Amino acid sequence: MEMPREFAERPYQREARQAIEQEFASRDTTIIEMATGLGKTEIFTQLMDRWGGRCLVAAPLITLVGQAARKIQSRTGVMPGIEQASLWSDETPMSRSRFVVASKDSLIAGDPKRYTRIKNIGLVIIDECHLSITSSWKELIDHFREQGAKILGVTATARRHDQRAMSQVYESCCYQYGIVEATRDGWLVPARTKTVQLKTLDLKGITSSRRNVFGTDFSLTELRRRLEDSRTILEISEVTARETEDIKTVIYCASVNEAKEVAERLEDTHGINAGWICADTSRCPETQRRLVLDGFAHGDITHVCNVGILTTGWDFPGLECIVMARPTRSLSLYTQIFGRGTRPLPGTVDFDNSTPMTRKKAIANSDKSSFLMIDLVDASLQHKIRTSVDVMAGTDDEEIIQRAKQFVAESTEDRVEVDEAVREARAIIKARRDEEARIQRAKLDVYAEYRMVDVDPHGKPTGEVKFPKRGARFVFGRYKGWLVKETPTWYLTSCQNGRPRISMPWLSKAIDREMDFRNGG
Repeated sequence: MEMPREFAERPYQREARQAIEQEFASRDTTIIEMATGLGKTEIFTQLMDRWGGRCLVAAPLITLVGQAARKIQSRTGVMPGIEQASLWSDETPMSRSRFVVASKDSLIAGDPKRYTRIKNIGLVIIDECHLSITSSWKELIDHFREQGAKILGVTATARRHDQRAMSQVYESCCYQYGIVEATRDGWLVPARTKTVQLKTLDLKGITSSRRNVFGTDFSLTELRRRLEDSRTILEISEVTARETEDIKTVIYCASVNEAKEVAERLEDTHGINAGWICADTSRCPETQRRLVLDGFAHGDITHVCNVGILTTGWDFPGLECIVMARPTRSLSLYTQIFGRGTRPLPGTVDFDNSTPMTRKKAIANSDKSSFLMIDLVDASLQHKIRTSVDVMAGTDDEEIIQRAKQFVAESTEDRVEVDEAVREARAIIKARRDEEARIQRAKLDVYAEYRMVDVDPHGKPTGEVKFPKRGARFVFGRYKGWLVKETPTWYLTSCQNGRPRISMPWLSKAIDREMDFRNGG
């Protein structure tokens, strides 16, 4: 059955789904890596609708369970069963749904595990699969594989930085479409960036920890202690108030105390309507969290300070600015946070016969032509803190990344386009590398000329040994490689007149000597 127009797959979504179907012809497990805002849920929902058998979606967060269930119902017309806490999917053969959406914690609860009651599953979707490299997840996945199910992992960040390879569970990654490519193709909103040094923040001596699910990062205990310094709180609040004005802004913090104090200072000192939330329900009950996020959605609150939440499973296209007030070394964590700002406003890029150029033009003319990413870094700039350049550089060349970061930090512009910073870095480094390569080639041309000849086993030459003629040679231009004494007079005269300009003293002297000889000097 043809999908309604508003549900039509985007070209890359169709490509991803087809890649999955093709991969499952020879493998049991695979993943797709796709940037936040590109519709991973759309892809696996369409895959499930075409599957023909029962499907299970397993998600690590309660919010993701609700999102997936609503999407499946709206796209397929089928109400999925829910397996979460006190909610149990109907597993009686006559009334069970084709689809089940479950929270991972509920599935692995009990003895026997709750997942054992869910039967006849042919396809399992693991949402946010970068979090699934644990023994409990692996047991769940192995159970369904033994029952004959195919396993699909979906994520925005397949690369884990705790060195625990995704290959422990998944056989392949069959499709990737990242932030850089999607932004250039006009599906995501471009970023403007600003790096601000906090003069009171010093991260020297801070240790690293591998306990974060996103991999190696600063020790959270030490990071919290330094960010909770009253002078640093003052700086974070001042920068946020000055740079974000009245635009919808989320401030990512490292601790509840930091989030609360920044929100209070924004309100008390700057008159900004701010709220704070955290993942710990004992300190921030669900009712408070809902109240703050509803206020943010309706415009009553313009700034939300949060910790441990709004990283995965939160979609708010109206977000205009992100303030990174918890420095991180984890590219996975930073990418997840950065991706919260890249969604275009609904309806902006989905229209008939769109192209990258027309989509980018539509974004530029919309009420959200870009979003602002403010990176707060320490005073030394000597630590490998992730910034928007790490995400948007489109290269693994560390020299280019660091030069672009320096360009952003030193820029006198109010805000810098990330692409502009990367282009500037590429141009500077390319020019330097090209000059180094030219000098090296010149040295080789002048000093490494020789000709090899074959010699028979008895030491007799098989051909005449020809030694290169000695003398200065041109290392560039029309007569590159020619001896000066064999070069036409008109060209030597042109060189003496500065066309082309000779910057090597030894070559200029050789030309002058040859011209003196030819002139009878």
